[in-house]
Amino acid sequence: MAAVKIKKNKRSILVAVLVLAVICYFVATFVSLRIKVKERQDANAQLQSQYDQQVEENEQLSKVLDEGDEADYIERIAREEYGYAKPGERVYYDSSAS
Repeated sequence: MAAVKIKKNKRSILVAVLVLAVICYFVATFVSLRIKVKERQDANAQLQSQYDQQVEENEQLSKVLDEGDEADYIERIAREEYGYAKPGERVYYDSSAS
C-alpha cells in the first residue's frame, strides 16, 4: 500500500509541476504578446502622425499650385530652408534673438 501511495504522490507532484510549467509558459507568452502589441500600437500611432503631417503638407502644396503662387513658394522655401538670398541682397541675422 505504501508503495502505491508514494507512486500516487510522485505522480500528483509531477502533474502539478507540469501544470504549473504550462501556466507559467502561457503567462510569459501572454505578457510577451501584450508588449509586442503595445510596441506595434505606438509605431502605428507614430506612422499615423507622420501620415497626417504629409497629408497636410500635400494640401498646402496643392493650394499653392491652385493659386499660382509657385514663385513665392519657391522663394520662401529657398530662403527659410536653404538660406538663399537674391543677388546683391544683404541678409542680417539677429544674434541676440537666440
